Amino acid sequence: MITNMHTTKWTPVDLVGWTRRAYGRQIFFESDGGTLRSTLKVDEVGSGQLYLRLEVDGRMLVQVFANGQQVFEDLVAHGEVDQFVDLKLSPKTSIAEVEVHLIPATFGTVKIAQDLRHLPVATPIKREPASVA
Repeated sequence: MITNMHTTKWTPVDLVGWTRRAYGRQIFFESDGGTLRSTLKVDEVGSGQLYLRLEVDGRMLVQVFANGQQVFEDLVAHGEVDQFVDLKLSPKTSIAEVEVHLIPATFGTVKIAQDLRHLPVATPIKREPASVA
């Protein structure tokens, strides 16, 4: 179970070409390609992960940028992306400007939830090795 998950909203950089649709109680953006942006507040740890989930019909190049640095790229064909993306932020960063670029490769459409979630990365717990008697 994932705890301490923060939720924010995506904002289209260019409103032309984006459609909002409700699937049940969840709202999705749909497009033939474009860019979504969000500003994330990062906890004291200063580093985090973005939960990226989207569905692609056709082929779509998916790129994620955090504060201008590319942190993820994948060419998706008739499938979905459902994974955590490490934002690779410096420990002194308090705000992350995140952009998702969705570029059709020949042709493609994308469906992505309006809400995005990110998980602050906690410091790993040090555990003592088990002793063998």
